[in-house]
Amino acid sequence: MSLFPFFPVSKGSLLRVNLLFVLLLVMLQLAVWYPFLSAAQNNADRQFKLKQGAQRSWSAIQRQSRALARVQLTDHPWLQHQIIDTAQNMASAWEVKGTASLPQWQAALEQIEERFALTLLSVSWQKESNGQWQGKMHFSIQAPKMNREYHNWLPARILIERFNQRDWQLLSTMRTSENTSALVQYKNHRYWVQEGSWLPSAGLSVGTVSLDQVTLIANDSSLQTLVIRQKGEADD
Repeated sequence: MSLFPFFPVSKGSLLRVNLLFVLLLVMLQLAVWYPFLSAAQNNADRQFKLKQGAQRSWSAIQRQSRALARVQLTDHPWLQHQIIDTAQNMASAWEVKGTASLPQWQAALEQIEERFALTLLSVSWQKESNGQWQGKMHFSIQAPKMNREYHNWLPARILIERFNQRDWQLLSTMRTSENTSALVQYKNHRYWVQEGSWLPSAGLSVGTVSLDQVTLIANDSSLQTLVIRQKGEADD
């Protein structure tokens, strides 16, 4: 005789109950483990992006190293250069040296910085009796950046011409979480700058950068302001 005469239970009903119970357990397990799995996935994605970024930087350094190994600075025949150190069969340190006037040094160093991303390791300058400068500079090779700063590595200031507004143009600005950068053009050369940047070709430093203007500081502490021109706007 059945113990539950008024509640007959079939095998099919028991099976459905068991399946629902198992499904409920699975859902509870997912609810418990989802935050941990999500955090683990986010961490894996972050590590993957970091690895990709490191690989891109390494590839860029490799390309620069190969380019430096065969570079020819034909515009500056007085300038000598050579690879002075290698790592993993690639150039890791580069030397330039020569004797020339400060304007010649300025032109050469600006061209070098336009082509390569370098960090200055050491520099020595000696002024000769004829007014020229003998210099030797050692650089390490870095991964290039789109808005890297230009540097003033000269041993003395160059007399700068009077500021001419027509030589300048503020092309665009860009804001990141850390700072605001601006793309400026000076005599057909373009530079990404931010607050504190130095423009050796013009003898000016950057005071402030906002989304619509850039303030330049001359050697005599006078200020010049560049604003973004509207389309079709002509020079005064």
